[in-house]
Parts: sequence; C-alpha cells; structure tokens
Amino acid sequence: MKTNFFIIITIVATFIFSSSVFAQVDGPILSGVDNTSEYKTIELINMDKDLSTFANLLTLSGLNLSLALTTDPHTLFVPTNQAFSKMSIKRFVELTNPKNKTELTKFMNDHFLTKKYTSREFKNADVISTGNNTKIQIYQDDYYLSFGGAKVLQADVKSKNGMIFIVDGFIEPSRY
Repeated sequence: MKTNFFIIITIVATFIFSSSVFAQVDGPILSGVDNTSEYKTIELINMDKDLSTFANLLTLSGLNLSLALTTDPHTLFVPTNQAFSKMSIKRFVELTNPKNKTELTKFMNDHFLTKKYTSREFKNADVISTGNNTKIQIYQDDYYLSFGGAKVLQADVKSKNGMIFIVDGFIEPSRY
C-alpha cells in the first residue's frame, strides 16, 4: 500500500515538474502584463508560464492563500522553471511529498521577505534577515545582483502588495 502511494506521488510530482519546466516562454517574464502594480504578487506569478513551477509549489504548500489575502508589503524571489530544471527529480519529489509539507513550506519561505525592497536598497555584502532564523547574503557588482546564490534575472517587478525579483536559482540562506 505504501509503495503504491509513493509511486503515485512520484508520478504526479514528475508530471508537475516536467510539464512546468518545459513550459518556457520567449522574451522577458511578465512581458504581457501592461501594469504589474495593478496585481498582487500571487496573481503575477500565476500570469506567466515560466513561473508555473513556483506557482504550483506555492499551492502545494498552502502559501498561495496567504499571498492572495495579504495586503502587507513583501518581497518574493521567484525562481524560473529553468531554475527548477536544475533541481534533481529526487529533491523535487521530496519537496512535493505531502509528508514533507513542512520542508516545502520552509523552502518557499526562504524566497519571501516581510518587507518590500527595491534593488537600489541593496549593496554588495549586505545580509538580510528573513525572520526564519536565516540570513541571505547579497552579492552585487556592475554586472549582476544575487541573493543567497540566486542571480537576479529581472528586478523590481512592482505589484499591488509587494516586489518580485525573478531569479535563476534557489535562495540558499545561512542558518544562525
């Protein structure tokens, strides 16, 4: 019985992973949205196929509801589907297994800050506290900006309730 359940979870997770990873779009992310500040962060994430894996994980974690209801300013670091293609299927299955919802929620929260930031507010070697007993190291030079090892592909996407940074990887916070 447990083996069948694990097989079903693996198949579903693999389907979600493979279908969303290959749902790539051409051009800048959210390029079809005229005024991003008219929408909440969760609405914007759901508008672009290249962010569908992150959107699916928000739903699995239950955090999509919090983002839909909140009016509090916040910042989201949203990995692209291409970033998820670099994650092992084993790791993806672990995150999407219902038994590991706490781990998925922690992973998702590593991509969330409870304050609205713009890229102008960051300097090289800054460290941001996430509030989850973690800190994110910032790297910035003349060419790019990165948070916790994830390079920013698109910065300062304004929404009605926050700011989105599109990143090429996953935020790797430091624990303290």
